[in-house]
Amino acid sequence: MRNVPALRHFLLAFGIPALFCSVSPAQIAANADSGDSGSGVANYLTRTVKLSGSVRERWEATDGDFSSTPADSYLLSQIRFGMDFHPTSWLSFFGEAQDARALFYQAAPSSSLQDPFDLHQAWVAVGRHEGNGGFAEIGRQELTIGSGRLINSTETWWTNSARTFDVVHGAWTSDLVKAEIVAGSVVQADTARMDRHKSGDHVYAEYNTFGHLLPGATIEPYFFARTFVGVKSKDGKVGDMDTLAAGGRIAGKLPTAIDYSFEALHEMGSYSDDRLAANGLAALVGWKITTSGWAPRISSDLAYASGDDGQKNGSRETFDNMYGSNQPLNSLTGLFGWRNIKDWRSGVDFRPVKKLAVKIDYRDYWLASTHDGMYNASGSIIVAANAKATSAHIGESVETMSTLSVTKTTAIGFGVGNMFPGEYLREAHKTNGFIYPYISLYQKF
Repeated sequence: MRNVPALRHFLLAFGIPALFCSVSPAQIAANADSGDSGSGVANYLTRTVKLSGSVRERWEATDGDFSSTPADSYLLSQIRFGMDFHPTSWLSFFGEAQDARALFYQAAPSSSLQDPFDLHQAWVAVGRHEGNGGFAEIGRQELTIGSGRLINSTETWWTNSARTFDVVHGAWTSDLVKAEIVAGSVVQADTARMDRHKSGDHVYAEYNTFGHLLPGATIEPYFFARTFVGVKSKDGKVGDMDTLAAGGRIAGKLPTAIDYSFEALHEMGSYSDDRLAANGLAALVGWKITTSGWAPRISSDLAYASGDDGQKNGSRETFDNMYGSNQPLNSLTGLFGWRNIKDWRSGVDFRPVKKLAVKIDYRDYWLASTHDGMYNASGSIIVAANAKATSAHIGESVETMSTLSVTKTTAIGFGVGNMFPGEYLREAHKTNGFIYPYISLYQKF
């Protein structure tokens, strides 16, 4: 029985409650009677505990006069260490620490780039993710719901410290539908102290996925809500924001190797004493050419989010993308949030060799309204509204991204993106464009 205290201390070090650290006393007692207590504990840990980790290093060089990043060349470093404790088939605990740093950065890095050693995830899960039935995850976790345009952990996004949430995430799956619910708050990264959820900012979701109503497709009606305190209306009154979003998505594949998706939603509610009325839309179509050895997939998508008309009429039309992203997939020049935007993309991805994936995209950006500002991915205005602008054209970009899978756990990435300013940016005296080369190394343990 000498191993029980040591095991309890080991599991507690990773945040697992002592209630679940006794490691089956009856089993240990039986092993002790047989003179094999050490072997019993070791076998138990082998079956129930899994350690994980990763290291990602990415060099970037940026140059642009309208992005939040100054002209610079720097290294982004991300290290993670996690432990999964799975005592039964229906119960698991997971904890993960992360250290994210920006080295050689010429200015104070934002929390999306730097968040020194902190608790990244810590949750308990009850139930099974696969098959019919229910499950619930409670605690700090990475989370992406649906397409990721309203709730997204940004793990596939171009951030160094991925967004997490302190939430309850539950789901029930039957032969007809998978219904998910989310309730909680986003975690606010803090470079000076431990991360914590953002006070006064709450997000809720009810997301349904019907997989058998349309052949080869899913139909996904949903409802999202977000509440936030301390916003200012057009007439300067400070109050609360309550955003209610109702919409749906359809996504599927046709027998002709064509895939597609379409998503539309309407937002209503209040923004202090302003009435909220905004719309969002996203559509995609892709075609994979299976007869080619490179297996190219040609695709195009359009994302639209309404902007405000600038009038002090008690109405606000700026779309709120909550905690999602305009491009759920990685984009080097995707500097803009899903707010007051028209974003058209067309591109191709292919594999010239089995372990090398290449993606080439062209993008064309327009504002939905020049009376509203230009927003970055975090929802902050990076170019103020210009009602006198003669054009809403932000600019065009070309980018290429490649990933070489050296082994199952090692990958090298490289690419470059270049954005050319349009008339709107030139009239705002933002004429340098944006150039973004990168090289990355990812190692998973």
